[in-house]
Amino acid sequence: MTALARWIACLLLGLAPQLGLALDEIRIGASAALSGPAAGLGQRFHAGAKAYFRQFNAQGGLAGRPLRLQLLDDAYEADRAEANTRKLAEDPTVLALFGYVGTPTSRMALPYVRRHGIPLVAAYTGASVLREPHNPLVFNVRASYVEEARQLATAMKLEGVRSLNVVYQADLFGRAGLEAIRQAAQAQGIQVLASDTIRRNSAEVAQATQTLVRQQPADAIFVVSSYASTIAFVQSARDAGFEGRFYALSFAGLEHLQKALAKLPRGRLTIAQVVPNALDRSLPLVADYQQAMSEAGDRQFDSISLEGYMAARVLVEGLRRAKPPLSRDSLVAGLDAIGDLDLGGFKLRLRAGQHEGSSWVGLRTLP
Repeated sequence: MTALARWIACLLLGLAPQLGLALDEIRIGASAALSGPAAGLGQRFHAGAKAYFRQFNAQGGLAGRPLRLQLLDDAYEADRAEANTRKLAEDPTVLALFGYVGTPTSRMALPYVRRHGIPLVAAYTGASVLREPHNPLVFNVRASYVEEARQLATAMKLEGVRSLNVVYQADLFGRAGLEAIRQAAQAQGIQVLASDTIRRNSAEVAQATQTLVRQQPADAIFVVSSYASTIAFVQSARDAGFEGRFYALSFAGLEHLQKALAKLPRGRLTIAQVVPNALDRSLPLVADYQQAMSEAGDRQFDSISLEGYMAARVLVEGLRRAKPPLSRDSLVAGLDAIGDLDLGGFKLRLRAGQHEGSSWVGLRTLP
C-alpha cells in the first residue's frame, strides 16, 4: 500500500463498526525470536503457521480476503518484544497479536492487549501469567506449564526419583517453571534440594553446574530454559560427573535437544510435549500438517512447527466465526464461539470464560 492508501485503510477500519466497511486483507501481528540463541523456536513455530495461512489464502481466504502476517523479530528479548507490540497494537489495521514466543516476551504484550482491546492468540508459552486471572482477550492453545510439570513429576516418581535440583532461566519463564515443578514434586513426595539460575540467551552454565552437581547433588535435575542453554547445561553436568536423569518443559524444543543430545551417550532427558508426534501420519491432524508444510516447500517436520500450524488453524476458526464487520471485538467473539474443536484427532476447547485450549501433555525421553 502507498502511504495514502494505508491512511485510508486505517480510517476505514476505525469506521468499520459504523459503516460496515472492511479492509481488503486481514492483518495479524506477531513478535517472535527470529534471531539469537532461541531463533529456532520462533522460526519453526511461524514456519508451521505460515504453511497453514498459505493454504487458507490459496482457498480464497475469508470471503476473498487474504490473511497477511506481519512478523517482527524480538530475538527473545522483552524490550524488543514491547517495542514490536506497541507498533502492532497501535496500528488499527492489525486485528490480533499471534504466536508470541516465550514468557517474558508474551508478558510484555499484556498491557497493550488491555489498552487497545486487541486479542493475543496462541502464545508459545504455558506460563500462568497468561492464564491467571482469566483475561477475556488472551486465548491459549497449548497446555500450561503446571500441567506439564504434573506429568513430569509423575514420571519422576515412577522412575524412582526421590530428590531433585532445578536450574532455571533468570526471568519470568524460569520462575514460572520453578514454581510449577516445586508444587508438582511436593505432590509426589519428591524433595527439591537446590536451585540455581542461568541468564536468558546464555550458555554460561559453570556456576549452576558447580551448585547443582558438585555441591548438592540430587537424583535428577529439572531444566527450565530454551534449547541452547539446556544443551549447554546437560553437557556441562555430564562432564562434571552427573549420571542421573534430566527433565525439561516443552519450551526447550524437542528436535533441537534430540539432535544435540544424540551425541551424548548418557543424555537421558525426558521432555514434556503439548502436541502429537509430528511424524505420526496416522493422525489426520499430522497428515494435514505435513501436506501443508510440503506444499510450502518445507519437509522439516517437527513439534514446534506443528504447534504453529495448529495455532494458525485455531485463529482461522475464530475468524470464520466472527460476525461482520470484522474487527478486534468481533474476532474475540468469534474465538469465544469456537467451543469444542477437533483438529483431526487432537481436541481442544475455547469459549467465553474458558480460554485454556488444550490440556493434553505427553512425554518423550531422549536419546
